[in-house]
Amino acid sequence: MERGFAQTNPSLKKNKELNPFLLVIFSFMLVILVGTIFLLMPFSQTTPHFDTWSNFWNNLVDCFFLSVSATCVTGLCTFSNGIANQLTLAGQIAVLVMIQIGGLGFITVLSFLLTIFNRKISFKNRNFLSQAVGSTSFGNVVSFVRKIILVSFSVELIGTGLLIPVFMQTEDANISNIIWRSIFHSVSAFNNAGFDILGNTSLLRESGTIVASLPGWAYVYMNVVIMTLIILGGISFLVIFDVFSGKRPHSWRAFTKVALTMAAILLVGGTLLFVGFECFKSTNPMNVMEAIFQSVTCRTAGFAIYDQENLSVGGRIVSCVLMFIGASPLGTAGGVKTTTLFMVVISLASFITGRDVHAFKRTYSNQSIIKAMVLLAVAVTVVIICYCGIAGIESGRAIYEDKDASSILLFECFSAFGTVGLSQNWTPNLLWGSKLIITLLMFVGRLGPMTLFQVLQTNLNKKSTKSFSYVEEDFLIG
Repeated sequence: MERGFAQTNPSLKKNKELNPFLLVIFSFMLVILVGTIFLLMPFSQTTPHFDTWSNFWNNLVDCFFLSVSATCVTGLCTFSNGIANQLTLAGQIAVLVMIQIGGLGFITVLSFLLTIFNRKISFKNRNFLSQAVGSTSFGNVVSFVRKIILVSFSVELIGTGLLIPVFMQTEDANISNIIWRSIFHSVSAFNNAGFDILGNTSLLRESGTIVASLPGWAYVYMNVVIMTLIILGGISFLVIFDVFSGKRPHSWRAFTKVALTMAAILLVGGTLLFVGFECFKSTNPMNVMEAIFQSVTCRTAGFAIYDQENLSVGGRIVSCVLMFIGASPLGTAGGVKTTTLFMVVISLASFITGRDVHAFKRTYSNQSIIKAMVLLAVAVTVVIICYCGIAGIESGRAIYEDKDASSILLFECFSAFGTVGLSQNWTPNLLWGSKLIITLLMFVGRLGPMTLFQVLQTNLNKKSTKSFSYVEEDFLIG
């Protein structure tokens, strides 16, 4: 009797269906868990610390932190000597796999593998998959997934080829080092991960580092290639498909126009602000190349060619704003996304001018406006709460006596939420409680608050079916 009722009751059957957004969260958790276990293995580390319980716990936290950072394509690392020195080749390969899966999404990779082995995807599962991977059409979702994989691997392969001449110039160059470094940094850059295997100073040309041994032309050339890969990875696959579809610009979808416009504004505006704040300082000034690179890398990449400790107050504020905004949806980057900022800005402009919300010959729904406002408010709230938690944990420590602790910790929080990976060389110094809060920020920043909302609220995108409405009333605001 109960079985028959369950079969005839659509509401019960519906409740048993797995939420696609919940599956996305579980898939990331699975990758993080497997990655943590693999990194803990003795063959993954050059100097594993298992001699005491305290060392084992700290190593476990560091491996978990690195696994989250790689899967969420962030780039923050708590190993003081960097993954190049801490991890063996096996450990570095594990990090690269997590970066690739985290950048594309586990569901995207799994769907692609199913189609390779001729596993047919049913109509119902296509609809489910389209929500999980962010496709705009469930009918073409299989083709959409294949295009994402094809574009990703093609760009990464080209990036690998372009970086080979750079790593041929290093002092320890051999065929294995050249190929491995080229592959790693191409994948890391395109997925906006920010990890490198050149030491513990990112791409800074500090004395004694591998980067310092590069000729001037190779260093500039490498920076240009890295910046190009970062931009391509963060611009959104939808934009890439649209631009290379053969359509004329006026026929591109509004999303493409918004993403490209916002990317250009933030890149140029960020560069000009960094030039103004940093290039005319009396001590440790930036050059123009560093200003451009800083503007690009703050859009959730994490590579650095300028020491973040030397940023002025203005430079830190600009960096935090860019990290918080991030890049475009359906790409490999994090942050609140450029489209969210665009919607908030045009909504404010429309409110001030008394006009409808419209741009690029399109008008936008109140639901989109509310989503953007809520996302921005929740993101700010999450960062502030996590910052307060970290500040409480870190308060009173002697290592902060001659440091601007508030600035350092806030920078770490924005970097984590935006899945950027830039740091003022402070991440390894955090206590384990602070490290766990940072991992939470990276996880939420990569998935996005809206993904979490979709899990908790199944009616988020549905219109009300009520047969009545309440009386509208206004009251004083502000």
